[in-house]
Amino acid sequence: MAAPATRDAPECRLSFVVNSRKAKNTIAPATHATDTDWRALYEAHGPDLLAFLRRATGEAHLAEDLLHESFARAIASRSGPPALARPWLFRIAANLAISHHRRRRLFAFVPLSDEQVEPGGGYDVEAEQVRAALRSIPRDQAVTLTLALHEGFTRREIAEMLAASEETVKSRLARGRRNFAAAYRRLERGLAR
Repeated sequence: MAAPATRDAPECRLSFVVNSRKAKNTIAPATHATDTDWRALYEAHGPDLLAFLRRATGEAHLAEDLLHESFARAIASRSGPPALARPWLFRIAANLAISHHRRRRLFAFVPLSDEQVEPGGGYDVEAEQVRAALRSIPRDQAVTLTLALHEGFTRREIAEMLAASEETVKSRLARGRRNFAAAYRRLERGLAR
């Protein structure tokens, strides 16, 4: 039996212009979702989205699944990407991470391994403590902290991504910092939550 033929990325007309100085935010939108060069968007923003999702979820395989789901939803959108595609894609990814966390809470009785191994084979205790501290605070605060501190988005951009007011983002950042610091201190002392 012959193996099924695999397809590369869908064939799209090139409809984005990338300015090499500011490639992350200067991809011009196409007029329709079908005119979008999704491969160019994936190559430009995929690595940053994957890093964000790894920090947000603490699981490499889940982050990859959510990255692919983010692009699947982006491609399925009728209007295509807005002028600034990066914040739009991060919003989709953040919403998926939050939704996954909510669903996971419903099934909290299923035991999952939290152990993460680095590519070099060593175990990074500090990185695992950071991930554990992020997992222990409310998800909206963890996502907001990650978008601000690791991805470099402004409060205004985060507010647009999460469909929240700037004051809400400011509050989530303040509470998130406080809760993260407390959770991290507990983990350092060996008092897991």
